[in-house]
Amino acid sequence: MRTVFVISASFFIVSCCFLRVCSGFTAESRTNWATEAYKKGSESVVFIEGNKIEERRGHSADSDRSFNGMGSGIIIDERGYIITNYHVVKDIRQIHVKTYDETEYIAALIAQDAETDLALIKINVRTPLRPITFGRSHDLMPGEVCMAIGNPYGYLFSLTDGRISAINREVGVNDSSLVYRLAVQTNTEINPGNSGGPLFNVYGEMIGINVAIRQGATGIAFATPVDQVVEVAAKLMGEIVNQQIAHGITVSQIEPKDYDSIKRFIVRVESVENNSPAALSGIQRGDILEGVGKYTIRNKLDFYRALLDTKANEDLAFSLFRNNELIDVPVALGSPKGGRLVNRTVSPQPAAATPKAPTAGNSVSDGERDRFVWENLGIRYVPMPAQEFARTHRDFLTQFDGGIVVKAVREGSPADQVGILDGDLIVGIGPWSMTSANDIRFLAWQEWKKLQADNETLQADVIRDNTHYRAEIPMQ
Repeated sequence: MRTVFVISASFFIVSCCFLRVCSGFTAESRTNWATEAYKKGSESVVFIEGNKIEERRGHSADSDRSFNGMGSGIIIDERGYIITNYHVVKDIRQIHVKTYDETEYIAALIAQDAETDLALIKINVRTPLRPITFGRSHDLMPGEVCMAIGNPYGYLFSLTDGRISAINREVGVNDSSLVYRLAVQTNTEINPGNSGGPLFNVYGEMIGINVAIRQGATGIAFATPVDQVVEVAAKLMGEIVNQQIAHGITVSQIEPKDYDSIKRFIVRVESVENNSPAALSGIQRGDILEGVGKYTIRNKLDFYRALLDTKANEDLAFSLFRNNELIDVPVALGSPKGGRLVNRTVSPQPAAATPKAPTAGNSVSDGERDRFVWENLGIRYVPMPAQEFARTHRDFLTQFDGGIVVKAVREGSPADQVGILDGDLIVGIGPWSMTSANDIRFLAWQEWKKLQADNETLQADVIRDNTHYRAEIPMQ
């Protein structure tokens, strides 16, 4: 028994020493650039899925083909704004989003740019999210190590790594006019479900959005470079801001002269509109923006992020460089010209039931009344059947009964002035719901002159891309 004990004790001592050596070695080797980059970037990635409907022309709605689509997205603002590929969310009836902490949301498609295949969606969050850290793509090098985080085939928040294979590729998509320009080629494993997710560098900074793979090939994938993503995202977010407030400046993002010391853009004021809030505050062309409100301005997207959720008549502090001097300028924001569409999806409130328009008399033909709709309001339209509205707009059934689909907008008309577009669904104007031809005809034929005498504007409720907007239609 003693011999066995001695051998066992010796083995135990040797084993402990071996484990101490190995554990020290393992602790050092397990943490590397990929683990750190994943820790830094994973919370800014989301999973996107939804039911897509492929409508078959000439067939009933019951014969439409349904399939599940999935992809990835990137949080670009703590208030719930997400950038992804347009093809990920296109034709999804209800966009489901899951964040890294497994919280689930319903998202709204806010804006899209089909040419670059990018889209901006929004979820309503109670606590701030963690936005992605943007890198730069102007100096990417073939051979540089990179990493992707996404949701391939629904395996959530998966990591793959590889290298930059080439830059500035022009990649066409089969059976489509879509061309990815200046694309980054990588051998990082990209699969269905990765689209819309980030490509990272070794510092955990986003350097691109994964967009496509080469069918039939191994290790050939493509990403939209982050500099282009920031430019397009800024444009899309700018469209939202310009519907809410007026500031009067246009900005550009330019390369700093010293690439080594400044890894960001310089945002410069390119023009200042006469008599605008910016002009009245003394902002000048050529000023360099350093901060707006609480935001540091590193690119054009930061500029528009700083203006989100601001209101007309609100004072906002602009910090800028002029003649090598940092100055602070308060700007009193104004109202958007023409009463453009204002997004109401962020905090939807159930609307009170709106009355139906009374039936118009029969002394005038329907065609004559539709002529007044075209002349007074400026649209041609078709009513949306109640069953179709219930099928395609379930999120709004507690607020609205139905709507009319805009088929044409007359240039310069009241509808055109507030940004109503072909395909918009008008669900209400003033105190009336718009569910039939009779509703819009009554408004344009019997009520228009009275409304012109009593009101300067008339509120319209519009649904576009599953998002509720309101517009103040000018009556004068």
